[in-house]
Amino acid sequence: MKDRSVGLILFGALQILLGVAALCGLFAVAAASELQSRGGAGAPPMSALLPSILLYAVLAFYFFAVGIGSIRKRRWARALSVVVSAMWLVVGVIAIVVVAILMPRITMLFPPSNSGAVAATMFAFVAIFYIILPLALFLFYRGPNVKATVDLRDPVNRWTDRVPLPILALVLVMAFSALSVIGAVSYGVIPLFGTILTGAPAAIAFVAIAILCAYLSVQLYRVKRSAWWTLVLLDVIGGANGAYTLAKTDLEKLYEQMGIMTPQLRAMHIFEIYRDPRLWAFMAVCWVAMFAYLIWTRRFFDAPPPRTRAGDAAVIGQ
Repeated sequence: MKDRSVGLILFGALQILLGVAALCGLFAVAAASELQSRGGAGAPPMSALLPSILLYAVLAFYFFAVGIGSIRKRRWARALSVVVSAMWLVVGVIAIVVVAILMPRITMLFPPSNSGAVAATMFAFVAIFYIILPLALFLFYRGPNVKATVDLRDPVNRWTDRVPLPILALVLVMAFSALSVIGAVSYGVIPLFGTILTGAPAAIAFVAIAILCAYLSVQLYRVKRSAWWTLVLLDVIGGANGAYTLAKTDLEKLYEQMGIMTPQLRAMHIFEIYRDPRLWAFMAVCWVAMFAYLIWTRRFFDAPPPRTRAGDAAVIGQ
């Protein structure tokens, strides 16, 4: 075994810096809102601010916690770093493709002489922050020497040891989904198979979905097979609802009801992109990939339940 203590400290410091960057993003949202209000344009609606505020707050908390845990060589910090960096990398690949599809419409907002520089800057930003950074974190923390180092320095079983890493990814996705849905309550609008719920019905629907996501997160952590079946069903229903909404709903009206319509989006004719067959094909590929991943994780729910200290104590007591 090669001791990776120095690497754990350096990559922990890197994640703390990412937490600082998330805090800067949080303050930037607040500052931009204040400047817009003082400029006479009026403060942006809370529906446009709350999701960003919630996202940056969660990212700041996560990166600070995991960065400190990595410096202290904790097993849970290494497990979370592997899982989150892998998901971050998947999001980055999706972001690269989406930016490539949207780029012709984004460059419409700038003079033709600057379109090349704008495209290069955006692709460089996505490549650095959505591909290179998560790839570096993933390759480091998944290394066998890193795992051996944290196992040696932190021999106590941690909460992340209870489930395999692929299941831990689903647990985190559902927990974050619960928080995201709560943040989306501020929109006050939810499309449901062609029907747009608003006001109290939309709020009730958002809260119900958030509770379901939180419940599934707990049950997946317990490796309950019923939670897996529910998640597969939700994936099918969600995919069908998304496809029907894009095909049949007036998205411009939906954006206006949500309070997120901006002159920039209107100038980009952003709603025409939803009719682009390339986007539909890519979304279908993403959905199939997610469904295949869920099917692949079925094996973990057929395995014996993971050992816990309480379970071991019960066996010893018998």
